[in-house]
Amino acid sequence: MLVILLNCVTLGMYQPCVDDQCVTNRCKILQMFDDFIFVFFSLEMSIKMIAMGVYGKGTYLADSWNRLDFFIVIAGTVYKLMEDIVFSDNASVFIGLLELTEPYDCV
Repeated sequence: MLVILLNCVTLGMYQPCVDDQCVTNRCKILQMFDDFIFVFFSLEMSIKMIAMGVYGKGTYLADSWNRLDFFIVIAGTVYKLMEDIVFSDNASVFIGLLELTEPYDCV
């Protein structure tokens, strides 16, 4: 729950028009928090998938909220790959917006 709150705070602090190139210390610190949050949610998903199983009745993907989490983690992974490999400096803004759905994990 604290990680979700941290994610909401960092999303609120992000300024896409000002931090276009991410050269300020503020932007770099927010990027480190974003990477931590991404790794945390990815590990959470992986541990739940191992413990519950992946597909079928009573498994990880049987729950609607877990499917949303799965979609968010996969979209985040695609975003990170696009950012690092394909676009390097001009990552897709649309996929970045999918991270805005992470606060809905607490519902």
